[in-house]
Amino acid sequence: MRITLLGTTACADYLDKESFDIITPEQVWQDPKLINGVMVNLYDGLNLEDFNYWYRDAWRLQNASSMSDEAQGSFQKDPLFDNGNATYTYEDALFEQKFSDRYKNIRNCNDFIYQLQEATALSDSEKKLLLAESRFLRAMHYFTLVKRYGGVPLIDEPQQYDPNNLEALMVPRNKEVEIYDFIVKECQEAAQDLPETREAEAKYRANRYVALSLCSRAALYAGSIARYGTVQQEGLVGIPASEADRFFQTSYEASKAIITSGKYALYNNKPDNKAQNFCDMFLKGNGDNGEYIFQKQYNVAGGKGHDWDKRNAPFSYRAGGWGCGIAPTLELVEAYEYVDGSKGTLKLEENGKPLRFDDPYEVFANKDPRLFASVYLPGSPCQSTKIEWKRGVIENDNKRHVATSQPDGGNTVEINGVTYSTSGKDGGSDAGDASKTGFYQKKFWDETLTDMNMGKSETPWPVFRLGEIYLNLAEAAMELNKSSEALDAVNKIRERAGIALLSNINMERSVMNAEWNWHSKVIAS
Repeated sequence: MRITLLGTTACADYLDKESFDIITPEQVWQDPKLINGVMVNLYDGLNLEDFNYWYRDAWRLQNASSMSDEAQGSFQKDPLFDNGNATYTYEDALFEQKFSDRYKNIRNCNDFIYQLQEATALSDSEKKLLLAESRFLRAMHYFTLVKRYGGVPLIDEPQQYDPNNLEALMVPRNKEVEIYDFIVKECQEAAQDLPETREAEAKYRANRYVALSLCSRAALYAGSIARYGTVQQEGLVGIPASEADRFFQTSYEASKAIITSGKYALYNNKPDNKAQNFCDMFLKGNGDNGEYIFQKQYNVAGGKGHDWDKRNAPFSYRAGGWGCGIAPTLELVEAYEYVDGSKGTLKLEENGKPLRFDDPYEVFANKDPRLFASVYLPGSPCQSTKIEWKRGVIENDNKRHVATSQPDGGNTVEINGVTYSTSGKDGGSDAGDASKTGFYQKKFWDETLTDMNMGKSETPWPVFRLGEIYLNLAEAAMELNKSSEALDAVNKIRERAGIALLSNINMERSVMNAEWNWHSKVIAS
């Protein structure tokens, strides 16, 4: 292990001093501050699928949402979107995370745990806490791996390189169930030694409920794989169906412990404005909102900003290129129910006749308030204006003039001596960078940001929050035939959202739809 500290010196002294000092591993483990500095690096190595999480080149705008049916990358410069029948081949560097990268970080955790046992500069209580943190971080790395690849090699201690015995480094894959068992065990044991809350200077580090949140999520994955998947390759992929209830029970108990602790609450600072309430929860400066259990913070001054706002700004708000980002699909918009609990399919006709609207925004009237907080719709207010997206101009029933380029490309048509724009200022054609779906990403987008350049965003990324835990509880409860508890958990979310409560519940419509909503990057319950 080598840590390089760059010093700041007066110009007059610069030539008289070394430009840097090399700190040896022995020195690190004799200084509690340096040991904690290593722990910071372990946190920094987590793969959290956050704002900067793009597959291959960031300009492709391919992430978990735009590679699914939730959204598409507006630039449309990848065959994945150009050809609906294309077969997608996963590369080793899936989402810019090589298989081997996780093991570099796992090795760092293993080495830290090993060195920690021998450290004399720390008290037993300090070592106990750091050990619990490092075990949680290692479990996070393994969860990143197992949910992509199934069973992977389980390495829980440092490996020693011996050029005469390379076979010792060639660890075979474990069964998928063994990896999930390892994650659950690490989380449960780490939770016992982690504090319920952290002091102010460590408030963004793992506590007991962070470890239990990973346990809740991972065990739910495992239970679902066991119940609805198949075992392949002698268990390297898949989990036996007999294990389903055990994992669901583990997820249920972890979720219950978090909820009943009373340490977190669903964010509801603006109960009279449900859309704004939901929007506010995900904005800059609002990470310490009482609902986030674990979050990633960003700091522009420290060189740790992100690009979400620049990459996702609607066309006319992008301030010099880029923008447009990932565009939500109509299918996602219609997944939001109406406030009365009816199905979310847009109501465009009545008694077989098309409805007419004075403003396109009226099309979405009475939809779930979370839609207006998560997606910019045609007519949505944004800063001091409105999102304007239109496909073209209808001259009469038989003649239509369609936009042919992006908004700054001169989409105009003259009809009876009057010049009209065939696109809105935020798009309407299949060409160019603007949204092709008619919608833009709103969730996480900071309308108050004045510096629209790369790396200037500081909105925190929620890794775990209480909204997910309620839904994890609901799904696990349904699988365990505890439907009344599932109903209560889902209704907690619906009540905060401002939509009709359910009188009964089933897995497909009430729980799985809510779970899908949570895991989506564009929408969250």
